[in-house]
Amino acid sequence: MTKSPSFRGLSWHNLKSHSSPFIVDRIRKELGLSKVVAELLTLRQLEKLEEIEAFMYPRFEHCADPFLMADMEIAVERILKALGQGESLVVYGDYDVDGTAGAVILYRYLKRIGLRAHYFIPERLKDGFGLTETTLVELKSRKTDLILTVDNGATAVDEALIIRELGMELLITDHHLLGDKIPNATAMVNPQQPNCLYPFKGLCGTGVAYKLLQALDQTLTKRGYWTETRYIRPNLMRDLDLVCLATIADRVPLTGENRFFVKAGLEVLNEQPRPGLQALMRASHQRGRITPTTISFKIAPKINAVGRLSDPRIGARLLLSHSLNEAKPYVEKLLQLNCERQTIEREIFHSALRQASEQTHLNAIIVFDENWHPGVMGNIATKISRQFQKTTLALTRNQGELLGGSARSLDGFDVRSVLANCSDVLERFGGHQAAAGLSLMAKNMEAFCEQFQYLMSEKESEKHICENFLGIETWINEEDLSPQLAKSLLSFAPFGTNNPEPVIGIRKAKPHSISLFGKNHLKFNLINHDQKYEVVAWDSSDWYPHLGGYFDMVVSPQIISRFNQNTLQFRVLDLRPVS
Repeated sequence: MTKSPSFRGLSWHNLKSHSSPFIVDRIRKELGLSKVVAELLTLRQLEKLEEIEAFMYPRFEHCADPFLMADMEIAVERILKALGQGESLVVYGDYDVDGTAGAVILYRYLKRIGLRAHYFIPERLKDGFGLTETTLVELKSRKTDLILTVDNGATAVDEALIIRELGMELLITDHHLLGDKIPNATAMVNPQQPNCLYPFKGLCGTGVAYKLLQALDQTLTKRGYWTETRYIRPNLMRDLDLVCLATIADRVPLTGENRFFVKAGLEVLNEQPRPGLQALMRASHQRGRITPTTISFKIAPKINAVGRLSDPRIGARLLLSHSLNEAKPYVEKLLQLNCERQTIEREIFHSALRQASEQTHLNAIIVFDENWHPGVMGNIATKISRQFQKTTLALTRNQGELLGGSARSLDGFDVRSVLANCSDVLERFGGHQAAAGLSLMAKNMEAFCEQFQYLMSEKESEKHICENFLGIETWINEEDLSPQLAKSLLSFAPFGTNNPEPVIGIRKAKPHSISLFGKNHLKFNLINHDQKYEVVAWDSSDWYPHLGGYFDMVVSPQIISRFNQNTLQFRVLDLRPVS
C-alpha cells in the first residue's frame, strides 16, 4: 500500500546504527535504559558504559587533566615567573562572547593572585581581528612584558615575530585550527596542535583558558601559595557560568567535557548568577530557568552586539561588575547596541537576499557590498546559508583596499579548507570548518570568486545536502510515551553542535486539544495513561484544518522552562496521515 504524502513533502528514512542488537540489549540491561534510549546512544557512537555515563550524567571527574595539553606546564611556569618578578601581563581577548568571557575569567583570577594583570580586547573596526602590529606597539608603550591571548593567536606567525622584536613575550591560548606555520611563542596552549595529547579537541577559547586556570590553580595549591600569602583561593567552579556561556555562544560540540561545562555552568547561572548577567537577564525580561536557548537568543547576541558595532570592553565591564547598580549602564548600552545591530542586519539582509537569489545556480553564494557594516557579516552569511542551503560568503570593505567578511557552511562541510586552497589570493583567513573569517585586497576579488567557485564544484560531492531528506533515529508507539522516557530524553540535553535533538518517529498517534497560538503556530497533546505530552508545530498553522484522525509523526524533544523547572516538549518535524 502506498504511503500518504507527508505534510511537508519530505522523504522519510530510517537511520541505521552500526552497533549490533547485542550491544543495544547490553546497554539496556546494564544501565536500566529503554530500547529507544539505547538505540539513540548507539547512533551517537556511544557504546562503552563509561562513555554513556559521562554523556548522560557528566561530572567534573570526566574532565581530563589540564597538563595533558601541550605546553601547559611551560605556560603555567611563565605566568608564575611574571608573578614572582612583578612583570606586567596583558590578557589579549577577542570581541565576541568567547574571547570576552575567556579574557574576563583569566584577568580576574590573575588579579586576585596578585599579578600585575590588565586586559585588552581589540575593537573590530579600529583594531581588526586578533594580534596586529598597531595594537602590539600600543601595548609595548604601556610597558607590557607578557601577552596572554584568549581565543586568538593560532595563526599569528608574523605578529609573534613582532612581539619578540618589541622585547615582549607571547603565550597563546586558542582553539582555532592552525595554519601551515606555528607562531614562535613561548607557549601555545591549543588542543588542535598536532602534538597535543589532550583527548578532547572541542573546547571553545574560554574552555581552553579555563583549563589554563585549572593548571595554574593546581600548581599554586601544590606549592602552598594560599597559606604563604593568605590570599583566598578563588573558587573556579563559579567561573563555569562564563565557560557555559561561551561554549553555547561559540557553537562548539556539545559533547565530551563541554557537556559538564554547560550543565554545571547552567546551575551557576540559575543559582548564583554574577551581577552583570543577572542585570542583563532582568532587563531582557527573562523568566524561569536559564537554558541553552536563553543563552543563544537572549544573552549571547546582546554581548556580541557591542563587539560588532562598538567598544567590546563594555561587555567585559558588564561581566566584571560587582553589583547590579554598577552593571546597569552597561546593560543599557548593550540593549541599545543590540537594537542598532538588528536594524542594520535587517537592512543588509534584504540587500544580500536579492544578490543571493541570483546565485542559486552556483555552487556557493558570495554576497558583497562595500557599504555594508563589517560587524554583521557573520550573521548575514549564516542567515543566507540557512535560507538557500548553500555555503555562503558575506563580504564588505574593511578599510582602504582591504575587503573582509565571513564564510559559513552547512552539514559539517569544511569551508576553511577551501579558503586554505585560495590562500594565494587572500591576505588572511582562519576559524573553524563551518565558520571562518577572511580578508583580501579588492584587486583580487574577481580572481578569488572564480577560484572559490571552482574549488566548490570539486567539493560538491562532499556536502551531502539533501533538502527533502528526513532521517529518523528510532520509532516508538504512542503508548511508549512515559515520564521515564521523558526523563531519559532530558538527559540527552544540552542539545547543540554534534549533539542535535534526537529525531523520533511515533506510529499512529492521535492529536488532542489542537489549538493555534502566536502568529502562525499550533500545538496539540499526545495522551497515554492520562499523561499529556505537549507537541508544538512552529510556522504550521495551515495544518490546523487537517489534524483529525491518526498520524505517523516525526518529532524532536525540546527543553523548556516552566515554573522554574526544565520540562520536555516535542517539536513536530513532519506528519503523515494513516488510516
